[in-house]
Amino acid sequence: MKGINIVFQRDIKELLKTSIFKIVSIIFALVTVAASLILVFVLRKQDIFSNEYSKSILELIIGLISYFIPLTILMTFIWSFANFMVINEKARGNIESLLATPLDPKDISKGKSFAVFLPAYIISSFSYLIILLSLNFAVIFPKTGEFLFPPQALLIGFIINPIFFMGLLFIIVVFSLAANPDIAIAPSFIVGFGLMLGIPLGLATGNISILSWSFVLWCLAGAALIWIILIFSFRLLSKEKIILSSRGA
Repeated sequence: MKGINIVFQRDIKELLKTSIFKIVSIIFALVTVAASLILVFVLRKQDIFSNEYSKSILELIIGLISYFIPLTILMTFIWSFANFMVINEKARGNIESLLATPLDPKDISKGKSFAVFLPAYIISSFSYLIILLSLNFAVIFPKTGEFLFPPQALLIGFIINPIFFMGLLFIIVVFSLAANPDIAIAPSFIVGFGLMLGIPLGLATGNISILSWSFVLWCLAGAALIWIILIFSFRLLSKEKIILSSRGA
């Protein structure tokens, strides 16, 4: 644990200083405010609260927010930073110096992964929470007299999606260390775009109900699968493989 903390503290300090991190954070802050204002404005103008399906419509909107806000933010951080530290370490030759210490390769990969995941999760959770609270306090409660916080949405937005993408991030970092960082991140594009396209298609065809417990279980199963793959991928990590990959072998 001490080794993980050493790598984590060093990498997160370096990450927070980068211009791209500041730009991405500002963009998501603006998107969060804009999305909250637009959703509140549009829903206030709609005559959906007078019909019997109003709760179902609102639950669908919250379900979409709970899935796609964390997905978008976490995937953006993965694509932007998952192999960022590893590429820098290999380019500057620092990776071999790091491996010369008593640090275990697994601890290095975990420290680097947490350095990216933690700020991503904080921004994702705040963004999701702000939009959710804005809808409830500005629209749903004034119109219906009750708050709407579906437990399925909270589980997906705050727990299951982050666990899934944390596992995906760990896998990318492991493969970035043991092989080519540019190739290691490629599968995440398939996963990310697959979810961005597949979930709306499933909703449109009626095969997915985004706030059903069966969908929550499928998401949980996907997260479990990612972590099983991660456990096996740790076998690829060795000091020899990392050094060879940094030298282009």
